[in-house]
Amino acid sequence: MDVQPPHRLSVIIALRNRAGVRLDNCLRALRWQDLEPSAFEILLSDFGSDPTHLAEVTHLAERHGARVIHTATEERWNKSRALNIGIRAASGHYVLCTDADMIFAPNFLSTLLSTQQAEGDNAFVLCQSRDLPEALADTPWSIDDLPALIDQSDYRARQGTGACQMATRAFFERVRGYDEGYKGWGQEDTDMTFRAARAGLTHRWVEDATAMMHQWHRSNRDRWPVQKTLNDLRFHLTKWRVTKN
Repeated sequence: MDVQPPHRLSVIIALRNRAGVRLDNCLRALRWQDLEPSAFEILLSDFGSDPTHLAEVTHLAERHGARVIHTATEERWNKSRALNIGIRAASGHYVLCTDADMIFAPNFLSTLLSTQQAEGDNAFVLCQSRDLPEALADTPWSIDDLPALIDQSDYRARQGTGACQMATRAFFERVRGYDEGYKGWGQEDTDMTFRAARAGLTHRWVEDATAMMHQWHRSNRDRWPVQKTLNDLRFHLTKWRVTKN
């Protein structure tokens, strides 16, 4: 069995049938960070992609030095389970859970690490996302494009913080990861934010020191309206439980 080297930080991206230019931009942004490449690893937790998308994900991972953990499944999309699979495979002291359609400023990861250091590893680090406009074409972006992208983006509300949730791996293991009772889309990130506070972690928002931007795409969040209602109900009934699964 291959033994993975330890890292300061493990970046985990959960995805299904997501590849193309948006994932390429996300991985490229992680590789233009102002950290040594050996300081962090990138794990792509692929939860049931079809063969065509899986082949493209694997190709992009090889290009950008990421690792793919593929789970063959036909069950409904379960982001929590996909993230938990990645967390179990992570070697970093810290874990960042993020999304496949984000672009990050070069100091993004170093800002997360310095925030944790200032808080004695007791922070749950969050970042308010910026949204890139729908009119902006899907295209490969470079680090030189960042100032223009930031100028064209607008902050979204602080709901939906799943694109940046960072804490120690020990914390995620202690609470047994994201609640796998949430299926489809919705509430797993809000649930974890609430549970982290209940567990004694301090919420620290870092958008004043760095930036992350969401690349526009058509949303699947309204695909399963009944499941969304069940997720909302589950959140209100179970958010008080720090340890789940």
